[in-house]
Amino acid sequence: MKSYIMVLHLVLIFLSIGCKEDDNIRPFGKDVEAGAPGVVSEIKVKNIPGGAVISYQLPDNPDIMYVRARYKVGQGKEMEARASVYANELTVNGFGDMNEHEVELSCVDRMENEGATTVAVVTPLKPSVLTTFESLEVNATFGGVYVNFKNPEKASLSIHVVTTDSLNQPYEAHVQYTQAEKGPFYVRGFKAEERMFDIYVVDRWGNSSDTLYNVLTPYEETRLNKKLFYPYILPNDVACNAWGGNLAYAWNDDYTPALFVHSPGGDTFPMWFTFDMGVTAKLSRYKFYHLFMEEHAFQRGNLKTWEVWGRTDTPPADGSWDGWTKLMDCESYKPSGLPVGQHTAEDWEYLQAGEDFEFPAEAPPVRYIRFKVLETWGGMDFIHFTEFTFWGNVISNN
Repeated sequence: MKSYIMVLHLVLIFLSIGCKEDDNIRPFGKDVEAGAPGVVSEIKVKNIPGGAVISYQLPDNPDIMYVRARYKVGQGKEMEARASVYANELTVNGFGDMNEHEVELSCVDRMENEGATTVAVVTPLKPSVLTTFESLEVNATFGGVYVNFKNPEKASLSIHVVTTDSLNQPYEAHVQYTQAEKGPFYVRGFKAEERMFDIYVVDRWGNSSDTLYNVLTPYEETRLNKKLFYPYILPNDVACNAWGGNLAYAWNDDYTPALFVHSPGGDTFPMWFTFDMGVTAKLSRYKFYHLFMEEHAFQRGNLKTWEVWGRTDTPPADGSWDGWTKLMDCESYKPSGLPVGQHTAEDWEYLQAGEDFEFPAEAPPVRYIRFKVLETWGGMDFIHFTEFTFWGNVISNN
């Protein structure tokens, strides 16, 4: 009986302890009664594009945990930035204009007590959403338009292209998401008919630029029939059949890495290969697809710089360059500009979409094409790629 009473007594003790408020589950630091942690002083503002760097002097209080900044952007959206006690500055950004804005600064201690606010006035420099908008250049091209832009701060932006459908209703034809410093992009798939191509820019905080209004007529073009293409192998051409590769895979409409063109290695630059399009055409552009497996992206034997040559008559049987005309110089573009072996999601998407190259207007009609490769991304002694597609106007089927 005594044992039973003792056990019951212990249970009651544990229950009474469990019902008490757990004072240990609270912020670490001085008691809440200690008061507010003080205010920052000696505030200095360095304005930057779309924001500001605010420096300050912390109060003499070892219990301060961080400095909090509260401010509003756009149509009153509330924003907050924080900086550790080990820093004496913080950055506020997200402003879509160059007006004056108030930023409220306060100190917060380990008990989450917040001190009185001090106001800093910032006047951001021109934000990237406006800088990029002002840089836009829009021109008609084959099958659509191309857009050039500059983004010197490498801000995260989206560039929106709006046109009209068959009922003359506006719709978003393309959104270009980018953090690249500059670049062109193309919006294609349109007939040679006059239409609107309106463009505006949005940043990651939702700030939007004005709209650039354009009325343009895309150039007419035809996708060449790749079933007429075939290898035209000359004595000094590089072999393209290593690792199961085949030059004929370059026009089989399989854009995956499964079927590719690959040289064996051990060759010196420049190296070249030749093919016959089966028709004589005035070329407008071509799209080139690199081998885009993860370990090959902008590296190894993927082409970096090369030339495209052409001619209408049968090439010399000895493989000499007599009678060939250089049509254009080509250089592969990497949106991020990162070193070899590093790439971003934007780089990967760009690679998968294929690279566009436009032939100069003065380039003559040709039937035979020769690629002269000058350099690969990885500096390798071999080349590889998956596909290319050509557009233009057929001059002769002979």
